[in-house]
Amino acid sequence: MLDKEFNIALDPKRDVVVDACAGSGKTWLLASRIVRLLLSGVSSSEILAITFTRKSAQEMKSRLIEWLRFLSVASDDEVREFLIAR
Repeated sequence: MLDKEFNIALDPKRDVVVDACAGSGKTWLLASRIVRLLLSGVSSSEILAITFTRKSAQEMKSRLIEWLRFLSVASDDEVREFLIAR
């Protein structure tokens, strides 16, 4: 069941709300979703992610910047591996 829920949350064609307890992987999931949205052609100005703390917002921002930098310089094989994980 969890895999199905993750696939739904990561699907760029759907609008989703992610509600889960601390330490459950929300930041990874949201950052992965944003990367998938960007890769599917969604403009960054059309993406909204709301968190309840500045700390989690900063963590998501840092992770996105790190991942996007990685994708811009990684080899094709590294990019494929990265995307398969998401």
